[in-house]
Amino acid sequence: MNDIRQRFRNDFKSGKGSKVILAILCAAVLIMLTIWTVMRLGLLQGSAARFDPVSPEQEGKYVSLEVVGVDDWAANRDDEYYYVVQGSDMYLYLVRMPEEDFDSMQKQYDYWLSVTSDDADAEPVEPVPVEITGYSTAFPDELLKTVAETYGYSEEEMANSIGSYYLDANTELRGKDMLYLPVGAGVCAVLALLVWLNGRQKKKNIEKALDALEQKGQLQAAWDEWNSYQYDDPKETVAMTEHYIFDKNSSEIIPYQDIAWAYKFVIRRRFTEVNSYIVCKMNDGTTRQVTPVRNRKEAVERILAVIAEKKPGVLIGYSKENKNAYKEMTKM
Repeated sequence: MNDIRQRFRNDFKSGKGSKVILAILCAAVLIMLTIWTVMRLGLLQGSAARFDPVSPEQEGKYVSLEVVGVDDWAANRDDEYYYVVQGSDMYLYLVRMPEEDFDSMQKQYDYWLSVTSDDADAEPVEPVPVEITGYSTAFPDELLKTVAETYGYSEEEMANSIGSYYLDANTELRGKDMLYLPVGAGVCAVLALLVWLNGRQKKKNIEKALDALEQKGQLQAAWDEWNSYQYDDPKETVAMTEHYIFDKNSSEIIPYQDIAWAYKFVIRRRFTEVNSYIVCKMNDGTTRQVTPVRNRKEAVERILAVIAEKKPGVLIGYSKENKNAYKEMTKM
């Protein structure tokens, strides 16, 4: 009997498709988490070059700037905030950064006020350099005009002061974009877990089915019928022989005579049927499931018809009357 059990296990084990999907999902999790870690730690950025606002060769490159002064509000474009700052070289630069980064630069703002105030008695503030890093980016359309209007200069005068490129230090937005990687990894991990659990459940199902058949002395007979069955469609997963239903998709072997009640279970989305399978309520009160893969709607009806033919008196279809009748049948 152990030989027959092993043959059934080999025939009903998960196919290569499930293993390939599981391997792909696991690889996707590792790749996305690796990329996210590298981006978060800046391992691919290398050392930041000194920001040059007039160098086209720096566009898209990782750059840094020492800020000693910052204006409180330079320009706002949609949800993006651009600030005019003063570097340690005393030149002006345009920096895009989140508001909380500006809020952390109180000393730099105090210095800006001390050197731009019209009050001759303004107390001088010692500049405190703060290094910020980001990416050198060409001015988008209309940005120079927006900044120039903010300061009351012409576009030409503003361009002469701040160049043609700005430093994009918007780490808040960049951080939000990076969240797609761990979220995607989490989704893939959940899918991989579901695939793994499905394979584990299938192993449990076949073992329970084999145990039941062996206890009733039907293991050899079941194997003979399964071994001689020929699928009309090689991709079909449900085989219906003289005495048994063999479902490779859910790894079930169900004798017709053990079924007390069978009905179609439908999963709908917005009133549209998206999936269906057969629920088999057994004489012993347990529940088994038959899930055809090919031509599901037609297959479900055909399987129910065969069950009704093979087991006269079986309850077919879901109804309150059948539910009550099954309760009476399985009362202990």
